[in-house]
Amino acid sequence: MLGSDRRASHTGSAAAVARPRPFRVDVQRRNDVTIVQPQGELDLATVQTLQAALDGVERAGRLVLDLRGLSFIDSTGLHLLVALDRRAQRDGFRLTLVAPAPPMDKAIQVSGLGQALPFVAADDALGHCPGESSSGPDDGLG
Repeated sequence: MLGSDRRASHTGSAAAVARPRPFRVDVQRRNDVTIVQPQGELDLATVQTLQAALDGVERAGRLVLDLRGLSFIDSTGLHLLVALDRRAQRDGFRLTLVAPAPPMDKAIQVSGLGQALPFVAADDALGHCPGESSSGPDDGLG
């Protein structure tokens, strides 16, 4: 009886921890810089939400996609990153990507996209924009 009580307790705890938080995308605009921050799991079920937010970005000189709020990314999310990089090259805007923290960045690193795409450290994400400072109290990435 004790073994089954322990198993039930463990299963209940695992179910509470495994429940994903709802996916959302925050978009901020500063001069010609647009910052897009997805939160939650980026996968087949949510990739269109992020795609719609990115498609809604117009006339950005620079797009910062901050992935630090992701708790998961699958191959559809990786494909979106590659397509966004191609779009930036085609449409002539500067793309800056901020990778999620380890271990959430594993898919990016294993696929080689960490070296192939324009990833930067979070502290450097806004540091190269004229008129913008990453040292201010609200840099939009913290």
